[in-house]
Amino acid sequence: RALWPITFESFSIFTSTQVAILLGMPGGKRQANARPDNEQMKPLELWGYEASPFVRPVREKLGTLCLPHVMVSCARGSVNRDRMVEKTGRFQVPYLVDPNTGISLYESTEIEKYLESVYTVK
Repeated sequence: RALWPITFESFSIFTSTQVAILLGMPGGKRQANARPDNEQMKPLELWGYEASPFVRPVREKLGTLCLPHVMVSCARGSVNRDRMVEKTGRFQVPYLVDPNTGISLYESTEIEKYLESVYTVK
């Protein structure tokens, strides 16, 4: 225990922050074709956990589209993980709930395609 003073949660947050800085802060700039009314949308729910490599691209897409969203953390041992299983019948992240359209989706690539088709100007 004394040889590993860093808890996993702190380590994963630190590591993901460092990667974001190295990658030039993806999700930090508004996407050119983002709808101008995105900021007024109801907040989307993104279920996942910080260290998931599948959740990160979805968070970045939500940021570049300037969409309000709530991150529902469902890390191992979290009550939100149990809530997700009760709600959907399984545990899989990322899971997006869009109250603006009534759509719920799994799979990061499908979620990104959905966000691109609904929340951008063609």
